Amino acid sequence: MTYFEDHFSQPASASKFRPADYQGHLLLVYPTEYRTGIKTDYGESDAIAARVVVLDGTDGYEEHDNVLFFQSALIGTLKPSVGNGKPVLGRLGRGTSKPGQSAPFILTPFTEADAQVARAYFSQDQFEAPAAKAPAAKPASKAKAKSLSDFPADKVDLAKSLAASGVSADQIALATQIPQDIVESEVLELI
Repeated sequence: MTYFEDHFSQPASASKFRPADYQGHLLLVYPTEYRTGIKTDYGESDAIAARVVVLDGTDGYEEHDNVLFFQSALIGTLKPSVGNGKPVLGRLGRGTSKPGQSAPFILTPFTEADAQVARAYFSQDQFEAPAAKAPAAKPASKAKAKSLSDFPADKVDLAKSLAASGVSADQIALATQIPQDIVESEVLELI
């Protein structure tokens, strides 16, 4: 690596994240900053700057940097978490509209199934693609599992929860250590 590669980052691009495109999706939101006086086409406005991870995107996890939330309901929800390092987990939904206004975007409270999806995201090695990892060595004395009943109930419950949330079979297999062929043949059939 050159000096410039070691000590500099490329300029960040504007986020293409639009709340309307992710309504109903499970989000991890890392609020990084509360900004005031941002000039917009509608005058000055406040916003929350954040990093957003869509946990149930159409192509798996989707990570968005440099997202600005201008919606007052989301600002109120996210502002207390600015800078604390803990992400906010919730489903992006719509609140109740006021007369003459559209319904605001809100983050609805997460369920235990949502929390399991988030745990699966955190359990992956986020710095190395899962396909690039070498498979872990398995003890020679252990017989190969042939069906879902060969796995602990908590792993099976997690697999079912992830499948119900629309997580792909390969990601479920990665999170639960249940072979993908069993996930495809038994878990997805239950949903």
